[in-house]
Amino acid sequence: MRSKGRERYSSPKGGRRGCLCWDTNTYSKKCCDGHYRSQGIGQDRKEIHLDWNGYYVQNCENGHNRHVHIHDIELVVGKTYYLTLENNHNGCYTITETSNSEGIHINSASIAYDDCTDCDDAN
Repeated sequence: MRSKGRERYSSPKGGRRGCLCWDTNTYSKKCCDGHYRSQGIGQDRKEIHLDWNGYYVQNCENGHNRHVHIHDIELVVGKTYYLTLENNHNGCYTITETSNSEGIHINSASIAYDDCTDCDDAN
């Protein structure tokens, strides 16, 4: 039997899903505090702010394109970075465009290089 005042369906704590931030009506994993109110969809016309940035990148070595994301860091389209990816496909990648989808997680990114040759020479 549930105790009086205990919320029946709480929001998640941790994990990959975002929750409603009460004070800003945006979504973030940081706002998953276990409260029922954090499940809300918020205002349906307000922009949702993400705590990650998505990109399409092209591998300098083999030309393969990948869909990637990184948390709390903004990369520059047109610049090249040495990326350490979650799937161990590490190397120099040129950022070709931004994306609204997550893709492969970037564990770390180097400083920005002007091109693949500069990145390869430095790494």
